[in-house]
Amino acid sequence: MLVADPLQPSFLTRLRAGLAGERDTVYLEALRAAGRVAYDEMLAADELRERLPTLWNIPVAPASQLLAAWNAFVLQTLGETFLDADYAAQPATAGYVPPVTFDQAAAWLTAVGDWVSWARQARANPELDLALLTALPAPLPAWAEVITCPPVHLAALQAAVAPVREHAEVALHALVRQGVPPQFESAVHRLHQDTAAAAAAVEYAAGLRTGRHHPGLHELIEQNLKRALELWYRVGQLASMPSLLSGPRFDVWCMTDRATLSRWRNDPRACQAVLEMWRGDPNPAATLAIQSRIDAGLRAGDLWYHVPRFGDTCYFEPPFSSLYEVRRPIRIAGIALRVQTQFAVRGGVNRGLVLGPFRPTERVRYRVA
Repeated sequence: MLVADPLQPSFLTRLRAGLAGERDTVYLEALRAAGRVAYDEMLAADELRERLPTLWNIPVAPASQLLAAWNAFVLQTLGETFLDADYAAQPATAGYVPPVTFDQAAAWLTAVGDWVSWARQARANPELDLALLTALPAPLPAWAEVITCPPVHLAALQAAVAPVREHAEVALHALVRQGVPPQFESAVHRLHQDTAAAAAAVEYAAGLRTGRHHPGLHELIEQNLKRALELWYRVGQLASMPSLLSGPRFDVWCMTDRATLSRWRNDPRACQAVLEMWRGDPNPAATLAIQSRIDAGLRAGDLWYHVPRFGDTCYFEPPFSSLYEVRRPIRIAGIALRVQTQFAVRGGVNRGLVLGPFRPTERVRYRVA
């Protein structure tokens, strides 16, 4: 069936969409067009995987490339299938989608750019370790909140299953084709278990389909398809970077302000600065002990986050700590802090507290003073 060009909606299309409360997809179509480079990255990753004799001792940069390309591919695939499924089901409003479809596609397509960037950075920098830049394995962006999933979403989820499943199984096969080191056998068994669970969820969802609509069945089908995609998304990441199977790694961002974290993770200089801070710290345990004391103070209500009227909520040098304010007297890092005292944390060789008051600045000090 032919569908009108979503980038050139007619007057009647705009009228129908307005009456239906649908949203213009020009923003999503721009994201879709820009994100198609994810398929090139996935092709490059597949070629790299074929050239490698084994993935078990793969350096961090190629592993980062494989994982980032996989995530970009899955997110781009999901975003595109949701748009195309809606256009096919509602050709009279092609170029417009219901708000829930818009929100869901936007959540996926806006995330593609970061993963593509990381894949290319990994190709350029043989020392890049993606596990130090973001939490891995990464979850899928949150599913859009809706009381009842539109029927067209089920068609979109089903359309996304085949390519995601195929590439996840290829990645897992490549991981085990030359054997599995003994210390990873149990973890690989769990990966096979997850792929089996995902396949079973899809088959069960297919068996639930009937010729008549039923809200309960609709929701059950949706839950199974979502669960399958989540499982394959995780399997693909672990098969790309098997070092993650050893367990969680140290989070170099554990002392960074949560409100501005994404900004620092997307700043290459900040990433390097935080890594250098930890590498140069003669006693990381002592630095972590300061943060542990702060966390306990927050839980007890002795401390609170200080939010300036203007400017960022973090200090301007690594680890880009939150700004804190004392509500009840407390001692941290050997310093007795009075009520209303403002402070931040400095890491590295000069670890300790930086006392306020603070003022806004446009500067970023990438090296600890």
